[in-house]
Amino acid sequence: MLINHQWGQHPGDAAIKESLQQGYLLVIKNFPLSDEELQLFISRLGTALNERRNNNGKAVFNVIISRHNNFFTSIANSNLAFPLHTDCADFDEIPNTIGLLCVEPDEEGQGTNTFMLLSSLLRHLPEDEKQKMLGKKWKFGNQQRSILSFEDGNYAFCYDRITMESFSRLEATEIDELNKLDKLFKSLSFEIKLEKGDLILFRNDLMLHGRDKMHIDSKRWIKRIRFDMKY
Repeated sequence: MLINHQWGQHPGDAAIKESLQQGYLLVIKNFPLSDEELQLFISRLGTALNERRNNNGKAVFNVIISRHNNFFTSIANSNLAFPLHTDCADFDEIPNTIGLLCVEPDEEGQGTNTFMLLSSLLRHLPEDEKQKMLGKKWKFGNQQRSILSFEDGNYAFCYDRITMESFSRLEATEIDELNKLDKLFKSLSFEIKLEKGDLILFRNDLMLHGRDKMHIDSKRWIKRIRFDMKY
């Protein structure tokens, strides 16, 4: 489930990609804290997603508390709890892998990262529910996607309730359905407390991730990078 390595002593790019492909979470400890080192390392694993709001419009985004005119610039830049979700669920192409580098943990231990593995969900999901999640399409922005998909013998996952509720008016039965899913996801989730210099890598299509609430003055600082891993 979780594999730890030390920076400079990890088993090599091919082994890292193999572990990620199998759905493991990898933590590389004592990773350099610079954007350049992070981008260089990720470039060996895949193709990073450059976005306008990232640092200098490149691949690294600072997940810190940030406000403009007393409004948070995004949910990621708030102190609020971030429910379990898939990153970029409304994008035309969803990046399959995420990296989170802890530059500064919360001084009170808040903002803990949470994860839920697709493999755990599949073990607890009745067959009729699985088929329902495979067949039903939900609106993610301009995209119509099912929560579960199956291609080339492999399952994948896409879920972001905030996006799903922001772009469509859901029926009461659908809200009840999502409430039950959220309860199930939470029951299968686990926490990881990142320390300074920890780089965690995980598949965006094989697990959900989120975080707990923290104090409004928290100095927690995570560098996020999204990328498509090459095989």
